[in-house]
Amino acid sequence: MTPLLLATMTIAITKLAGGVAPVTGIRGCFGFQEDYCTAQTAQTMAILLTIALPVVFGAFVGVTVFSRDLERRSHVLGLTQSVSRRRWYGVRVLVVFVPTVLAMAILGCALYWAKYRTSPGSFTFMSTGESRLDFPTFGATGFVAGGYTAVGLMLGAACALAMRNTIAAMVTTVVVSTAFLALLPTQIREHYATPMVETQTLEQKMNDMYGGTPDYYRPLDSISIYPRWNVSADYVDRNGDAVEIDLQQCAWRAWPDDYRDMSEFETVAEYEEYSDRRMADNARIEIDCIRGQGAEAFETKYHEDRLFWRFQAIETALTLVIAALLGGLSLLLVRRLRP
Repeated sequence: MTPLLLATMTIAITKLAGGVAPVTGIRGCFGFQEDYCTAQTAQTMAILLTIALPVVFGAFVGVTVFSRDLERRSHVLGLTQSVSRRRWYGVRVLVVFVPTVLAMAILGCALYWAKYRTSPGSFTFMSTGESRLDFPTFGATGFVAGGYTAVGLMLGAACALAMRNTIAAMVTTVVVSTAFLALLPTQIREHYATPMVETQTLEQKMNDMYGGTPDYYRPLDSISIYPRWNVSADYVDRNGDAVEIDLQQCAWRAWPDDYRDMSEFETVAEYEEYSDRRMADNARIEIDCIRGQGAEAFETKYHEDRLFWRFQAIETALTLVIAALLGGLSLLLVRRLRP
């Protein structure tokens, strides 16, 4: 009931506010009206709760469905009846776990719709620099939330059957499931597809750092509402291997303390000419410093945001396979239970 109630409340608040702009980030409020801010705050809270619920359900549902009977030894009655051990286990999974997993999948899809499909039609573009593929948005807006919940519930059940102690099983479930959910966006998700590579010369990278064109100066049709997901960004040598660069050392060389103040010039034009020349000289010094440490280019590996649903499907399949393996482990533990 909790996931469905949360989904209903979030959709209701969003619709009453007239919808929200499809901004990927969850930080702060991107509107000026009170109702708009209320809707975005509700969505932020719902996303954070959706990420936490698989862990909570694993500890308080997955564990307790079995641990209470085991600690009270009421499972003896069930195992000595004509009901098979597999059915004794399967009924709990079917009646408790499956509806919970489906409810979480519905919650994730509802949050996706509320966040990205309720735009009022006109809004000021504001980019947070975050992608829909990044944490926590990816795990809370889509059907993958159901997969996370399946892993949490099956892990809780396995811990309960193995430890036969509610507190120990709960603690283990919380620690392991939290570590697993942290591992997905940091170590695993980037390998679902071969990342695209953008290579910049050192001159181009320096221009991006100290110049370039901000988003609000670019034509609207060239701005992506959903930014790409950067997996890594490194200076590389001529062989493409990452190189550690001491940028602070280069900055000290390029920006000494003898920079002249505007008051030392008779006209603004003279100061601007000096400033442009000095900026060009400093950039050259910094580039030479970076190149002197072995770097030849700057390489960024990334995934495009259009892979969102593909990654959702892959990660959901992965979590369901892991949940099935944990279910198999639980069946083995059930077979070893002594009446």
